[in-house]
Amino acid sequence: MMSITEHESLSRSLLIIDQAWTEMRDSPWVRRDLGLPIERLPDIGEAASLSRSEKAKSLLARADGIDVAALPKEIALTLGVARAALERMAKEGEWYWVVFDPLGVGFFAIFAPCSYGGGFLLNMVGQMLAQHRFDAAGDLDRYLGLIEDYGRMIGQMRERTEGQAARSIRMPKLQLDQSLELVRRFAAQAESALVPAAARLGPVGGDRALAQIAERVRTKVKPNFDALLALLDDPAYRAAAPDAVGIGQYPGGPAVYAELVRQHTTLDLTPEQVHEEGLKRIAAVRAKMVALLEEIDFDGTPEAYLESLADDPDWRAEGDEAIGAVFHRYIDRIAPHIDDYFAFKPSAPHGVEPLPKALSGSMTFGYYDAPSADNPTGRYLFNADNLAGGPLANIAALNYHELVPGHHFHLASQRENKDLHPLRSYAFINAFNEGWAEYAATLAGEMGMYAEPAERFGRLVMDSFLTTRLVVDTGMNALGWCLEQARDYMRANAFMPETEIRSESLRYSCDIPGQSLAYKLGEYYLFERREEMRAALGDSFDIRAFHDAVLMPGALPLTLVGNNVADATRTLAAKAA
Repeated sequence: MMSITEHESLSRSLLIIDQAWTEMRDSPWVRRDLGLPIERLPDIGEAASLSRSEKAKSLLARADGIDVAALPKEIALTLGVARAALERMAKEGEWYWVVFDPLGVGFFAIFAPCSYGGGFLLNMVGQMLAQHRFDAAGDLDRYLGLIEDYGRMIGQMRERTEGQAARSIRMPKLQLDQSLELVRRFAAQAESALVPAAARLGPVGGDRALAQIAERVRTKVKPNFDALLALLDDPAYRAAAPDAVGIGQYPGGPAVYAELVRQHTTLDLTPEQVHEEGLKRIAAVRAKMVALLEEIDFDGTPEAYLESLADDPDWRAEGDEAIGAVFHRYIDRIAPHIDDYFAFKPSAPHGVEPLPKALSGSMTFGYYDAPSADNPTGRYLFNADNLAGGPLANIAALNYHELVPGHHFHLASQRENKDLHPLRSYAFINAFNEGWAEYAATLAGEMGMYAEPAERFGRLVMDSFLTTRLVVDTGMNALGWCLEQARDYMRANAFMPETEIRSESLRYSCDIPGQSLAYKLGEYYLFERREEMRAALGDSFDIRAFHDAVLMPGALPLTLVGNNVADATRTLAAKAA
């Protein structure tokens, strides 16, 4: 291929970055976080996916021949993030009937009416609509349009589900049961969620405005929910639904999964390699558990120790307030120690809130919601119903993964960092996001945050649980494992209640395959880079410098993170010489 000049490389790079940012900025999620009004809800139809893919392919073609080494460092990093986003987007059209990306962040879901696909989408859309302002007459018209858009999205979920069935891609029977429950919950609460309280309408208020909104919900939203439920509840659909799970059983599934492994990890790994790494790491975690029990003179197995915690009232709680208080215990514990480990950190506050009830039946722990213009606090939305079902010795590890120094540190600081191009400020790189959060949970142990043996064991429980994902995600999606084989493996190694094992195994095999691999593989990569830096710098190693090198650039593909750490190491070594 003909090379291009340094000037042309820079010009092309800036154009690609700006156009990639334009595509990202149109996402309602980014508009919400920027404090911009939501004008349209996501178009999750095939035509829109094909259109996005064509734009992405055109931009990637323009990137061919760019001499990245000749670019200024920050532009080269931003181009790397742009390429990662465009490469993901370029697959949307080709993959549409096998997996689709309803959130626009690379969480490719097999089926629309599932928790981490359509469920997450509807929950986030509901949050956006709840923030809609009614300051002028035009705001009512815009809200009516958004309600119509909401109905259109539900219709697109049905159309895609029908189109998949026509291509011999149907939900497994167990996932179908969960999806019916999920959609019924959203349908049941549609009117109460979408029709605002009269006080919100302000100057455009009145009975007539409320009646218009309620009528739009009844005519545009409810019929689409009814049609989707009718399809999912159709005996003919259920009769043809498979008992087997995993994307590998569907046309084109094996190739898509192999690429999803690379996208979610940003590493050149095969499913088989990931599976073997998981088996090796599980054995190591199990050995640490046994060593801990020997240290505290517990005469029994790890399973028996977990059972003893389940019977201990010190490690049990029920209800939103009581479980929230357990999280705050660990938030308060780490606060005095942060400056010893971090120079670069966000200013945004953080906290916890209960998960919306519509998602509690099919989401294991919850999720982190980054600060936005409408809500400046980073929040972990926790599933109180599920957490109350077992001992809470793992809450410390969960807290440090989700909040400080985990997700909140990297996402909030990324948003606040004015030195980053907006594309970088709002980038979502799964391997970095989840890898950093797991690194943070292990780092918390190095900081002495797991003070009690039960908390140390709880961290090992979370470690084991997340490591089983490397085995069962690849097992069900690539290696022909059946659902019960995966669940038996999790029963033996994940240390999770049966409810969580059932929901998690469906998440990996029927919802967002490959996504769960990012957690531990990202963590391992970061620890390897840290120890390389420590070995190179010796006594001059400062862990704060490593954290700066990782966090200050924002989320990046892991290979670029490695390059940044290597650059920082060389600079620090030269200063120390």
